[in-house]
Amino acid sequence: MLRAAAAGLALCLVATGCVTRSVYQDVYNVDNTEVRLRSQVRGTTTVEQGFQQPFTIAPVRMAHILSRVDIRRETDEGAKRGAAIPLGALYSIADGVAKAFGEADGDQEIVVTSIRKARRLGVFNRDYLTSLILYRRNDLIYIHVVRSDWEIPVRREDRIPEPHVGDHPTAFRILPGQAMTVVDEQAVAVAWRDPIFQKATRTRISPTGEIVQRTILMESPPEEAEASPPPQNPNAIPAEMTPERLRALADLEDARRRGELTETEYTIRKRAIMFPPDASGAPAAEPAKN
Repeated sequence: MLRAAAAGLALCLVATGCVTRSVYQDVYNVDNTEVRLRSQVRGTTTVEQGFQQPFTIAPVRMAHILSRVDIRRETDEGAKRGAAIPLGALYSIADGVAKAFGEADGDQEIVVTSIRKARRLGVFNRDYLTSLILYRRNDLIYIHVVRSDWEIPVRREDRIPEPHVGDHPTAFRILPGQAMTVVDEQAVAVAWRDPIFQKATRTRISPTGEIVQRTILMESPPEEAEASPPPQNPNAIPAEMTPERLRALADLEDARRRGELTETEYTIRKRAIMFPPDASGAPAAEPAKN
């Protein structure tokens, strides 16, 4: 009787739109890496998110971006810096994410789960989970690292845990690099058009075809030497500003005053407009929408 009543109540809540549920769309499943699109549906209505999707990004650029996301863990031996994305899964994740961005609509976030299998005593008996959430908003790619190479318990009754924005199940902190701004302890907003991502600066291919990841020391500054240095006065308007870029700056200021942008988004987009990566003078970021 109680079960029937509970089931009836659940159906009632769904029918009246009181319950929000996740709806998934499979995009990519290769080499223990799964990429899906996730939207939230309340009743029969999809919850609007306002993401700028779909859009096209090359898988290799996505790999260059992901390779530059570092994290710092506190261990018994002290703080250790390392890559958020295991090297073996880097290009597979990048392929899946690039494909997902091309298929996602404005209400779907990208959910990545990737499992690394480790061998011990000649047997694959350890699994490690990396999970991410990504989406594009205000011409920035947001990357939430929920788990990074987290050892999955050998004996578990539950399914692989689903990542969610704001979840911090494990202790680490993201270290932002060039063209990245911290959103919270485990998330960054990336100016994905920045020329730093045109080439691999954290990985290289050896003569034997092996992918090698460059080691970044804890003492290294967040922005490496190979990246172009920021202007001495980032608020100074360059003398060669075109009318189009000046209008884009004015639109950006208006959007900021209306509260449509966070300070993170405003800072990155202003820099992209004032110092575009190409020589045409066109702003790197799309103008703010009224």
